[in-house]
Amino acid sequence: MFHVSDLYLLAPEASMAILALAVMMVDLFVKRRLVTVTVGLVGLIVPLGFAIAQAVTPGFLATPHRAFSGVLVIDPYAVFFEIVFILIVAVMLLASYSYVGKYVKADGEFYTLMLFSATGAMFMASTNELITIYISLELTSIPLYIMAGLLRTGERSAEAAVKYVLLGAMSSAILLYGFALLYGLTGTTDLAGIARSVGTGIQDGNVLILIADVLILAGFGFKISAVPFHMWAPDIYEGSPTPATAFFSVASKAAGFAALIRVFMSGGLGQVNLTSLTIIIAIIAIATMTLGNLVAAVQTNVKRLMAYSSIAQAGYILVGFLASIAGKHPDGNSAVLFFILVYVITNLGAFSGIIALANATGGERIEDFKGLAKRAPLLSAGTALCMLSLAGIPPMAGFVSKVFIFTAAWGEGLSWLVVIALLNTAVSLVYYGRIVKAMYFDAPLKEDHLTTPIGLSSSIALTTAALVVITFAASLVLELTGPAANLLAFLVK
Repeated sequence: MFHVSDLYLLAPEASMAILALAVMMVDLFVKRRLVTVTVGLVGLIVPLGFAIAQAVTPGFLATPHRAFSGVLVIDPYAVFFEIVFILIVAVMLLASYSYVGKYVKADGEFYTLMLFSATGAMFMASTNELITIYISLELTSIPLYIMAGLLRTGERSAEAAVKYVLLGAMSSAILLYGFALLYGLTGTTDLAGIARSVGTGIQDGNVLILIADVLILAGFGFKISAVPFHMWAPDIYEGSPTPATAFFSVASKAAGFAALIRVFMSGGLGQVNLTSLTIIIAIIAIATMTLGNLVAAVQTNVKRLMAYSSIAQAGYILVGFLASIAGKHPDGNSAVLFFILVYVITNLGAFSGIIALANATGGERIEDFKGLAKRAPLLSAGTALCMLSLAGIPPMAGFVSKVFIFTAAWGEGLSWLVVIALLNTAVSLVYYGRIVKAMYFDAPLKEDHLTTPIGLSSSIALTTAALVVITFAASLVLELTGPAANLLAFLVK
């Protein structure tokens, strides 16, 4: 039954969708990119305000609030990801301003698609029912397919869009098949109902529930670019407009993990066949980390390098995800949420530097970064800090996030998996270090000074400042993820 209070629970997502429509209308009638981006940035205050209001209202998030017959659930976990997605859009609006005007076919459409995709991502974190999760996934994905093909020059962008559509359709079919099998086994699409059925009526060793788990992992594996479902990432990252690539690397991955974690934790899918599930997820995590890092180490194009880097990062998150399923303990959940937050911030900062270089020189190769520290000192410093954080160099936030996630896995008896992850982290130093070396130790290709547009300067400054704050306040930030993590742990008990 519908209640008026349901509209308040829906407010962050609804206001984001309305903002997308408003940006589209402003672009249609005004045709000025500055006005369009300003409307987008100012408008983000509304969904952010609603999300923060829900988070800080005393006692509001103490228990999950359900709306629209239980389809929508607002809890600390949902609010955490809502805020993350809103901040991603804010940074991307700033970082993409100059690049979009120079290289993208339709700037207004680009921003509108980004906002609609973010709306779908927010729903993926806050829906508690399989059909709605699938619809939210499509709302997230379809705008991304179009964004990939909006580059003005070259055929690679069109090729990237076609590949994204075809592989995205395949992964959606696999995921839907897994959902359908899960519905057939339990008789419901509600995650709470599925958890009750799994906990009481499905015995350990049930092959069909294991097949459903594998299909769901495969479907979401495409969104998070986990091996062997990663084949789309390198070509699409390279061929797409660089701001679109940046958005794919953080929003799509965070949305995929948000939905994957909720389905498995709220749906209780780790209650049966845990041994088999542990082996399957561990194999995927190992393959994802290893292939991502080894192939990234031999790349010369920075966007392809970052594609394989994002694949490797997904492997690390899967280590924490496995610890959460195996132990059903909030420490693993907190570590995963903290890692995702740090990854989003550092990857946005790194891509802001890549966008700035591409905007100034049109280059996307590692050799184009040579001597960048002399040509753009502040840009180089921010980009280098983000690269070092992604590599896990102490004391950066990326190092702290890896410590948290590996400690959680070690505590669940997954020491062998942690050792493999540490070896992979050592490999990642090679390619992140190549970029930093090129910026600071190689002779510049030109002697001119690169001017960074104000939008890019702002995005780099914001992400770098956030990175520094999290580095020195990691325990506090980890504590802030506690309510969402504790809730997930409670749901599987």
